[in-house]
Amino acid sequence: MVVEMTGPRGGKLNIDLQSMTLVAMNSFARQLGISRLKTNIHIKFHHKLFVENTSEGLCESVDDRNFIIDVGLYGNWLSTLAHEMVHVKQFARGELSSSLQHWKGRDHSDTDYWDQPWEKEARRLQNKMVLEFEKDLNS
Repeated sequence: MVVEMTGPRGGKLNIDLQSMTLVAMNSFARQLGISRLKTNIHIKFHHKLFVENTSEGLCESVDDRNFIIDVGLYGNWLSTLAHEMVHVKQFARGELSSSLQHWKGRDHSDTDYWDQPWEKEARRLQNKMVLEFEKDLNS
């Protein structure tokens, strides 16, 4: 896994945020069982709460191995990053289509956002992943 990070308008990030992000990304990838996949992930940090409308984070699948994650720093950015990493796993394993309409071969184009199975999984896992990461940091 190759991780690249940028700040607002492509700017540089402070070294502490970069280091914490890399350690977290490795933990999340390990927990999700995707640490051995050859993926390229570009994380764009935004100095605001919402990246788009009411979303604190976004994950875009460029193709099956290249991903862009947007994260707002003014919320719980670590939990948001974990949530978006679940989407990376879903895209990389072919569970979720890049059109965000098909989940494990089934059409969900008419499913309400809060009922989408990929969002349910990401919400279910994000806090567990952060707790595991924090436990690893403190041991």
